[in-house]
Amino acid sequence: MFGKTIDYRLLRLFAHGRHPEAEELRQLERDLSIESATARFEKWNRRLDNEIPIEPDMRYLEVGCGMGEMSLALAQRGCRHVTGIDKDPYYIEIAKALARKTQLQDKAAFECVNVHDIPNEKEYDIVLSHEVFEHVERPRDCLRRIDDVLKSSGRARIVIAFGPLFHSPFGDHLNRFFRFRIPWMGVLFSEDALMRLRREFWRPVADEAESFEDTREGLNKMRFSEFLRYVEEVGWITERLTVNPQLKRWPALWRLSNLLLRVPLLRDYVAVSVYAVYRQP
Repeated sequence: MFGKTIDYRLLRLFAHGRHPEAEELRQLERDLSIESATARFEKWNRRLDNEIPIEPDMRYLEVGCGMGEMSLALAQRGCRHVTGIDKDPYYIEIAKALARKTQLQDKAAFECVNVHDIPNEKEYDIVLSHEVFEHVERPRDCLRRIDDVLKSSGRARIVIAFGPLFHSPFGDHLNRFFRFRIPWMGVLFSEDALMRLRREFWRPVADEAESFEDTREGLNKMRFSEFLRYVEEVGWITERLTVNPQLKRWPALWRLSNLLLRVPLLRDYVAVSVYAVYRQP
């Protein structure tokens, strides 16, 4: 906004002295259970009006499975062929441990692999991705890879939910270490200033990143309009696309959001979260 030096000095006044990531990860691991996994899955499915297919004989792939909650929730519901992949070995080990603890290891398998390295075989009926796509490197290529591994059948579906997108009010994913939330911070302020604050104040940190793309969690800065273009390029048919469903509890905000999303110059700055179901032609 004012240049990297002034931006740094201004934002520094509002930064916490310590980043809680390590403590939060340990707490998430302690709280992880099949009950919490099922609750998260049901929340996701409700926002899609319960359109996530649940069939015992279908083969499922979850891209960016994290600690395995969604994959295990599918297995708990009776799906017998679920595979979760994530590039972080820490998450995969936790997912495998919970699968053993819940005796779902015969239904849900977990692999440490990058989405771009999935074998190019048409193996899966359903590909799911939850709260990951804003972090995926080369999102256009990721969608194409997903298309490659889908079976060529009328039942094949892609279910995607992600956000906040980078250009939305809190899409920088840095709000937790500021004393109050600063909307559009990643857009308004210098990236150099934000990364400097991240390196200086977040302790312990897992990296010394100098850009959002290079952070441990990674942010691809994809705009909502870009995502729509990538989907069009792949050729998928939209069965459901809901943007900002979390606003439905506030009808006035929900209506305002839908109105602003129709304005091409504004939609990228209003689209916080995307919930979608697609199929192949």
